[in-house]
Amino acid sequence: MAPHHRLPRLAVSYGRARILRLAVLGCLACTILVMILQIGRVWFHGGGSGSHHHQQPVSPWKTTKEGLVPVKSREELGKEMMDYIRGLPGLKGEVAVLSKRVRVIDTKEGGVAEGRIRRIGRGFLEGHGFARVDLTPPGEGGDAGGPKQKQETKLPIPGVVEIPVDVPREEKGDPAEVLFGIASTYEKVSSDDFEVVRGWAGFLTNHSAERERKEKRRSNGAGLLLALNKATEVQVVEVKARLWQAGIDGTVFAVEERMGKDSDRYKGGVYAQLFQRLLMSRFGKGEVGGGKMRRWFAVVDDKTFIPDLRRLVWEMDTRFEEGGKWFVGFPLKHKDWKEGGDGKLLTYGGGAVMMSPSVLDTVGQLMCFQAGGKGGDDEEKVDGNWGETLYKCLEQERYMRMQVLVGEGGYIPGEDSRGQETSTGRSLVMHSDNTPFSSPGKGHLISNICGEECYLQRFLFTDSWALINGHSITAYPRRIEIQTFSKKMTQQKGSPTGNGSKKVAEKIVLHLASNGEGQKIAWRGGKTKTWRLIDAEVRDDGKEIWQAYVNEKGIGNKEEEKSDVDSVIVLVWEL
Repeated sequence: MAPHHRLPRLAVSYGRARILRLAVLGCLACTILVMILQIGRVWFHGGGSGSHHHQQPVSPWKTTKEGLVPVKSREELGKEMMDYIRGLPGLKGEVAVLSKRVRVIDTKEGGVAEGRIRRIGRGFLEGHGFARVDLTPPGEGGDAGGPKQKQETKLPIPGVVEIPVDVPREEKGDPAEVLFGIASTYEKVSSDDFEVVRGWAGFLTNHSAERERKEKRRSNGAGLLLALNKATEVQVVEVKARLWQAGIDGTVFAVEERMGKDSDRYKGGVYAQLFQRLLMSRFGKGEVGGGKMRRWFAVVDDKTFIPDLRRLVWEMDTRFEEGGKWFVGFPLKHKDWKEGGDGKLLTYGGGAVMMSPSVLDTVGQLMCFQAGGKGGDDEEKVDGNWGETLYKCLEQERYMRMQVLVGEGGYIPGEDSRGQETSTGRSLVMHSDNTPFSSPGKGHLISNICGEECYLQRFLFTDSWALINGHSITAYPRRIEIQTFSKKMTQQKGSPTGNGSKKVAEKIVLHLASNGEGQKIAWRGGKTKTWRLIDAEVRDDGKEIWQAYVNEKGIGNKEEEKSDVDSVIVLVWEL
């Protein structure tokens, strides 16, 4: 009986073992399939490990022994470029298009001196020229013969140009030494989808974060105190979130409603409260990460942009010894200066000043921005002309002088500086003038690819085309020359101070933040044609920067050639 009873158990065990083997094999197959899909997904996205809010376009190029070759078809490349161009503001109908792919290379020649132009040993138009396309949406603009045929597929494959850029400067300061104070409104900050915040991120964050394709930019150590006039609590929270998303180490506060000078709640206008918060930060209060030892306190307009904060801090640290009473302004253009009562030009800083801690303390002691102080009682006038109020208040201090630091492209009193602002290198401080072609934050995106030194770097090609990176592209007449000029302190009006600077007014001392030489392009006969930067964006997980330079038809000064059609040049910079 015992054997008779074992047979069913053996049969059942064999069936179960077979099912178990099939289940194990199925699990292994699923695991391998999941691994293959995961590897494929990582390879497809370029190996990035960070999460992203939106899927960015994958590069349509691959590198071979023969160089860059397109992965996609000509039709796909044309459609991708057309989709980008259609999204640019102000372009419609027939448009002339030129696209170039720019590869950044190392050079054995070394870096060019600041203020000088780098020559490129090939023509900008080498390979192909402009192609005319029609941006009219499908179904519109038809004629008797039917709808117009679109020309998306007729765009030529972008040519590749190699450009050497300067290596990073060794002279670098620490951005963490600076705390910025900015007064604005919610309406200004939130306009154009918080465009101004993206501009601030250009000098308040670390660009290497994007170059390394990390999840988001990180603060470079510099701090921001942002005063929002008449903002609600909800608006303050929203702006705080935007600063955090941009990687900015910032504190946002709303300026309390003005209750009148006799009220216990009266604290003065927006700049009075901004300076109060700056003073509080000296003692570890009123700032995110309060208690940091700041060497410089900067107050700037909300449209101010700093191309290279590390360079600016280095210039400040090497010129002005620590512990002194320093009040520094950064006027850029002739309009930032005005004629004083003695006939000499004076400036209130050009919308950007930096102060040492002792000067900030003096501002508090003099109550420069509060009723009853030495800055005046007219609150609206104080807020509207804060630079003038600050200057005139500190002017009453016997030994206080404004130190003016002029960088490349800045106006120098006493010299004929016509054309200087656009013909030389970048300035230490810049200002946006609210035009579509003046967006330093967008232009500065190129620093994600080639570093801060290549923003506004100038390149001259053999066919007399010139690129100011992140600003403009200009076609010059064939007969051009590069002129070298000198900006020496001895050429300026004023009396020498004995330390390489000049006293240009009773309370103003001028310093030149350059090697004293620069270069500009000169030409005889003929007119120029200029395309100005109107858009820039990061693509392919930070490995590409797309720049769009536009020339509008019928627009141009007396030295510029006017076109009969809008035209756009798209430069695709690759990491």
